[in-house]
Amino acid sequence: MPPQNATCRLINYVFLVQLLLFLLQVDGRITVTSPTVPSQSFGGSGNGVNCVVCTFIVGVISQLRQLHHISARDAANLYCSFMPPTYKIICNAAGAFALRGAFDLIDENRSADVICRALLYCSSEKCHLFPRENKSSESVVELRKRYGWVSVPPVSIFDHLGSIYDLRALRPDDDDDGDFFSTTTTSGGSYWRGRDCNDSDATVFPGRDSIDSERDENCNGVFGVDPKTGRTYEELWCSDSQPMGVIVVGDSASAHFGIPADLVTVFEMSSRGYANIESIVRNSVDWPMLSSFTGFRNTTEFEPNRNGPMISVYSQLVERNRCNHRDFQNLGQNGATSGSVSHILRHVARNRNASVKPAYLFISMVGNDVCLPPPHVMPPETYYNNIVTSLSQADAFLPPGSHVLLVPLADGRILYDSMHNRTHPIGSLHNDVTYANLYDFLACLDVNPCWGWLNTNETVRNITWERAANLNKKLSQIVTESQNKYQNFKVHLFDDVMAAAVKQFSGPVWELVEPVDGFHPSQLASALVGKYMFSAMEKMGILPPENPHNGDIMRLFGNQGGY
Repeated sequence: MPPQNATCRLINYVFLVQLLLFLLQVDGRITVTSPTVPSQSFGGSGNGVNCVVCTFIVGVISQLRQLHHISARDAANLYCSFMPPTYKIICNAAGAFALRGAFDLIDENRSADVICRALLYCSSEKCHLFPRENKSSESVVELRKRYGWVSVPPVSIFDHLGSIYDLRALRPDDDDDGDFFSTTTTSGGSYWRGRDCNDSDATVFPGRDSIDSERDENCNGVFGVDPKTGRTYEELWCSDSQPMGVIVVGDSASAHFGIPADLVTVFEMSSRGYANIESIVRNSVDWPMLSSFTGFRNTTEFEPNRNGPMISVYSQLVERNRCNHRDFQNLGQNGATSGSVSHILRHVARNRNASVKPAYLFISMVGNDVCLPPPHVMPPETYYNNIVTSLSQADAFLPPGSHVLLVPLADGRILYDSMHNRTHPIGSLHNDVTYANLYDFLACLDVNPCWGWLNTNETVRNITWERAANLNKKLSQIVTESQNKYQNFKVHLFDDVMAAAVKQFSGPVWELVEPVDGFHPSQLASALVGKYMFSAMEKMGILPPENPHNGDIMRLFGNQGGY
């Protein structure tokens, strides 16, 4: 990532952090994808974004003040103290600049909704996140007169968040040889695609089909010549083992979007939680290294931001065959829809003309196609054409022996049913904000991340499921029509992966939903989905047998260079 000037850093690491913590649940709808990637457009006005950001920041500062029995200004300083040293001063300056005048009102115990209307970040009295104040309280107009703000406009710093923030592109920021693989972890790097073992040679990359006599050209850590046979270890232990790569083209659920609860819950905020905020932001608050498709890390490495098990298709495939080490690509994009797939596929690094191994290609768009309200409804035929076009595109570059696995839209009614009456982290101090309150607040401002599912109207949610079911029927049709249609792969269809996760789990369903956004699969759910998909693939008969040389590989090559 190129160095940022002071203004960008101020925005990125203070207000953008808060925007991400509360608004990136909009799943990419405020330019969360690269500008060239088709995705959900943000439904609300800039004022709606300003209002939510302001309400959230003021709400956090107000609760920190009450929790620690300190002044609002000290509470803001306390919050900034959680930031890494480089950004503490910037945080304090930014708070004083964008929230001028708010501290006195916070000390008067005015609600965040009223304060943000007084500061003109919010305009509608109908839209409120926190409980309404006593009617006898001063009006917003009276507050502005009392503090001399009648002619003072709001600071426009929030207006530029979407355009200034340089969000993750579909290729690594650091990729010296241009092969789409990197040696750095964030910004599309080795958390997203297998780590490059030579970033100065474009012929060396994970997934290459090579014999590796003198050097490791496919980065799986297996190379050299066996002195007894004169054959390479790659030939002896990998060539006949049917190695396969894992590639996912998907949405934020594929990328494993998740706002750490300890960053927004006042009881849990700490310097330890904010220590890795730069990495979190640079990964767009996605956790592909812990995802159900390409996860390979242990969550203990990311505590306290992430907790729970990690089980992925990739991790289980490597356990089955060590020759698959590092052969993964996660091209999940926040906000992506079926209309995004074709563009994202152009950034898959799997050209059969460059001698590469077969792969499992997952196309996983589980929610965004039914999020928008009428008249922005995805027609079934358009959805069908989007997927069929993408399959033809994939057939042009995937090597023979590959498989394409389609993930259907999930029944998102589970979200409201399991979350609506629970307390949201922003209301944790007084238990005064539920998820239903949050959904209504966002809808009122016309910035609801998924109007179809995050809606307190049961009729709307049921209609949304009907729309999703109709799109899923098109996937079944596509699989039926795919027989003998594609030269290099077979097409398969999963059942509802979230429903499968729920079926495996005996605990309360809310534990399977991300606590801050109330929309995405939690770490536990992701692990259950990964376990289900791998089991389903085994039942489909598309998993190669276990490599009998796994022990030989581990004995000679250890961790195979790690990640």
